[in-house]
Amino acid sequence: MEEDRERREIRRGRRRVRLLLVGTVLVLTLVSLLSALMTDGTFPGSWLERGDPPGWLEVTGLVLVVLGAVLEIGALVSMVRSGSYRADRESRLWAVSFRRRRDLARAVRRGVVDSADDLQWLRATAAQMVRQRRFVPLFGGLLTMNFGQLLLSLAPIWFVLLGVAGVAFGLACGQILRDAPRAEAFLREHPAVTAPTGSG
Repeated sequence: MEEDRERREIRRGRRRVRLLLVGTVLVLTLVSLLSALMTDGTFPGSWLERGDPPGWLEVTGLVLVVLGAVLEIGALVSMVRSGSYRADRESRLWAVSFRRRRDLARAVRRGVVDSADDLQWLRATAAQMVRQRRFVPLFGGLLTMNFGQLLLSLAPIWFVLLGVAGVAFGLACGQILRDAPRAEAFLREHPAVTAPTGSG
């Protein structure tokens, strides 16, 4: 019964995040459309206007786009084959609030266990932080593709997108690569508690 209730909470948590992502995309799309209307189309036209890259630059851009796509596909396949996608999809952490997850992550970074009841939650959080390393090649593939598209067109909008994506992905990767070793250390220092078997 308790397990069924937790599964329902996990499904509810996943739905909540999906709705948040869809809502964010819709809001950004609406803002973009309103901006285009308010500027009478002059802003998008000037920013989307294609430059005149030399042939060798276009070839380099095409190679980078293909390379980025290969990195993306490889990262996604690795994520599925390693089981990390399924582990995250079925994680108990979906059943808790964003604030609770943030508090658990902070405790893992500090390497502290305030309560024995929190240990399982902290271990789940630490394991997820270790698995987040898989996002580094995923982000790398996206950046490589964006850079390739920039070289292919030299449109001003690609300079902006590459700059924003580079900063965002750089900060995210830095945080992931700092957190993963701390999470591994936490898992080593706080092994899972196993119930006695009663044998012997």
